Amino acid sequence: MTKKEYIITFLDKVKDIWEPARGFAVLMRYDIFNDQQIDTFFELFKSVVHSTNDQQRKRKLQLAIDNIEAIKRKEKKSESIHFERDLDAILTEA
Repeated sequence: MTKKEYIITFLDKVKDIWEPARGFAVLMRYDIFNDQQIDTFFELFKSVVHSTNDQQRKRKLQLAIDNIEAIKRKEKKSESIHFERDLDAILTEA
């Protein structure tokens, strides 16, 4: 899975929690962003999460961010297989 695919999957999963994710996912699918812009976008998203007042939403989004960052560090195919499942589990927690 590429960095772009990770981010698109992430955006698809958080679109119900963070509305702008829908628009960013469309832009990502149409290759509007290069790798540097993708990294900048992800940093922007992390800052938005930190400024969120809804603690439950903030916790879920932060866990999802942590998951993506761990996967980005490892970039191993065997571990990326579990990415979507793990992200689903994090975002469906009560």
